[in-house]
Amino acid sequence: MDLGLPLSDDLTAWIALFMTVVARLSFIIFFLPGIGEQVIPTRARAFLLIGVALAITTSGFITAPVSTDLTSLFGLLVTEIFIGFALGVMLRATIWMMTIAGSVIAQSIGLSQFLAPALEHEAQTLTSNLLAMAGAAVLLSANFHVEVIVSLMRLYTDIPLGALTLLSGPMLAQSLYSAFGFALLLAWPFVVVNLLYNVSLGFINKALPSLMVAFVGAPFMVGAGTMMLALSIAGLLIAWKDRAMQVVGWM
Repeated sequence: MDLGLPLSDDLTAWIALFMTVVARLSFIIFFLPGIGEQVIPTRARAFLLIGVALAITTSGFITAPVSTDLTSLFGLLVTEIFIGFALGVMLRATIWMMTIAGSVIAQSIGLSQFLAPALEHEAQTLTSNLLAMAGAAVLLSANFHVEVIVSLMRLYTDIPLGALTLLSGPMLAQSLYSAFGFALLLAWPFVVVNLLYNVSLGFINKALPSLMVAFVGAPFMVGAGTMMLALSIAGLLIAWKDRAMQVVGWM
């Protein structure tokens, strides 16, 4: 392989293989729940990316690309970046489920105005932060990151280097659709309770117009909603963890 570098053929092939592995792993590592969070320093994530890429490259599990020039290698790297991005988005959808569910819950129990620094770029509600961090902790405690690396190495047999056409677009769309639907399903009990509570307040206000139900109803809804979240968060995380593995269609 001739890449225009004054290196031996074996070393040049190894460098090309390392670059392709990094190209596919980059988005996966930076989107990986628990490790790819914005609160994790970029330098730490970059060191992890290089370490995992070195381990996969030296394992002998993947053969070097057959490209013989820089133009072909550049096209291969672009293809691998697109593959890694699609796989990383499916991984990140597991955390997006909790973020969406937390936002809907916050709207339902009256905590949507309280924002805090988030795991993502923009500020999120307290419930979104709570569920996202709890979900990331659950996945890390279950060795989810190890399963991702093992599945990624196995995936090289199903989607070889540069095989962008073998990546299933419908699987990606179905993964995102399933994540969004299940996130709404997780928050649905809080939406139902909020609806029934507001209907009851409407009847009370109709029967007693002089009673300021807003001064009574809003604090009660926040307190009752917080208690409901505290009692149901364990079951919510258990149900989410079982579904999160299904959302990642390539594991």
